[in-house]
Amino acid sequence: MYIDPKPRLRGNPYLFMGRRPFREARLRSYIVAQHRAGRPLSEILADPYVKRCGSENLCWRVLVDAKTLAALERNVLDAAGGAAPAQANA
Repeated sequence: MYIDPKPRLRGNPYLFMGRRPFREARLRSYIVAQHRAGRPLSEILADPYVKRCGSENLCWRVLVDAKTLAALERNVLDAAGGAAPAQANA
């Protein structure tokens, strides 16, 4: 029986740190960018790019993530702040 003196790592040696959600991050950035550009969320979710990115479960998981919701909220507040009329202090 032969035992390799230098065992080689198989797979990801950093697996203990958790998975790296590249697909989720890419999908989140697309959704936020399109929302910032003025597209409604329903139209973004029906987009072929979003459907190609993953399952419906993945899309909803990204959508209800705190980072995504915070970014969408910032977009709405920025848009509302820019469109609000100036208030005069009387």
